[in-house]
Amino acid sequence: MAISDLHIGYQENRDHVAGLRPESPADWLLIAGDIAEQVADVEWTLTVLARRYAKVVWVPGNHELWTPREDPVQARGVQRYEHLVELCRRLGVVTPEDPYPIWSGPGGPVLIVPMFLLYDYTWRPEHTRDKRESLAYAYETGIVCTDEVMLHPDPYPTRDDWCRARVDETLRRLDEREHPDLPIVFVNHYPLVREPTRILRYPEFAQWCGTDLTADWHTRYRTAAMVYGHLHIPRTTWHDGVRFQEVSVGYPREWKHRGPLRRHRARSCRTKDSDVIERILPSTVVAVEAFDDPPGVVLFPEEEAAVARAVDKRRREFSTVRHCARGALAALGLPAAPIVPGERGAPGWPAGVLGSMTHCAGYRAAVLARTGDVVSVGIDAEPHEELPSGVLDAVSLEVERKRLAELGAARPEVWWDRLLFSAKESVYKTWFPLTGRWLGFEEAEIVFDADAETFTARLLVPGPVVADTPVTTFAGRYLVADGLLITAIVLP
Repeated sequence: MAISDLHIGYQENRDHVAGLRPESPADWLLIAGDIAEQVADVEWTLTVLARRYAKVVWVPGNHELWTPREDPVQARGVQRYEHLVELCRRLGVVTPEDPYPIWSGPGGPVLIVPMFLLYDYTWRPEHTRDKRESLAYAYETGIVCTDEVMLHPDPYPTRDDWCRARVDETLRRLDEREHPDLPIVFVNHYPLVREPTRILRYPEFAQWCGTDLTADWHTRYRTAAMVYGHLHIPRTTWHDGVRFQEVSVGYPREWKHRGPLRRHRARSCRTKDSDVIERILPSTVVAVEAFDDPPGVVLFPEEEAAVARAVDKRRREFSTVRHCARGALAALGLPAAPIVPGERGAPGWPAGVLGSMTHCAGYRAAVLARTGDVVSVGIDAEPHEELPSGVLDAVSLEVERKRLAELGAARPEVWWDRLLFSAKESVYKTWFPLTGRWLGFEEAEIVFDADAETFTARLLVPGPVVADTPVTTFAGRYLVADGLLITAIVLP
């Protein structure tokens, strides 16, 4: 399990920590920094969690390294960090200064490498030439990290000097590590590469988010995954084929928009034990989902031809979702078969089978059924995030936007605009196999029932005829979980 940016100074977050429990007695917990600002709060959190988990691994964020005036522990800089390390050792918590532990459970063995690296202002705005200009621009725009007044680098002259020293020491340890053959899970408060910061609302803030000195570590070393926090944007991204997982809880005003708080676990393909999409599907369908891209997926020649010129991201999505589909075929007792994109990209299913596939960052799924069991099915998964500016107007009706505003006021923990988009995607995927015709966003009206977690799609154009009866509506279900929004329609 992995989590970060607990910020337990907020009572809601403290309550969340108090309720954290392992799923099994053997579970480890990786904490990627920013538990709290005051040492006593850090100690309370680690004491509680170390009693519950088989092993806790901690790395500092920037907030633990602040020296608040009200904290009885007034240590600064290196002295404060060393004080926290000693606190962890008394509690049996692994720190960046300890031998790297080996996780031998599911997905292992892997070497867990906790790190403390800081930042060096190299991720500055592109129009600035150096740290001086970058900081000047930040102060001019009013986007300045509190570290500038609260995080002291003593005895180093600057935070970037401290960062470079930490990078050098970490490189030395990595190059001298035992078990160099094992894949690594890096744990650091900041991402190793700059790309995850590109979506920050205020790009000026990226200069406090990492360093160019680590840009190739995920490829230099055999990396299974990179776990980080700090950005308060929990999501999965892929860089050079390596999974980067942002695991922040964040402030209450942030996580209340994202749905239930969660921890992150590395996962692979599942069938009928799936704990996400199957919650909203009937027993007449089979679902297989994946939370990462398994290596070595082999495509049929016809499928290879379809992605011959595709970029790596597209190829991985295409391959993994077909890997899921073949798992679903096997669950139906059917042999593997090529699933080639047809008209408008719709998958071509083997005779006697129908289905739907979806993929987004950190998630892929395929849902299949025998043609005698259901008439059509459509699924869609989206990251639980706000739609980009301008998209909602393009995909919704005025009456839908009014209802979304009401839902947002009553249930602010859900990004209803993204859920509406997902529902319309599922509508189209259900519609097209029955009609072979395009259906515009404006040609179906969505009504959500937030209490039942269902939705109804009213078709605003003549629908298909099924069993001599015109179809005028689709009934669907939705789910908010694991940082995802998932919608599904099964037409019986």
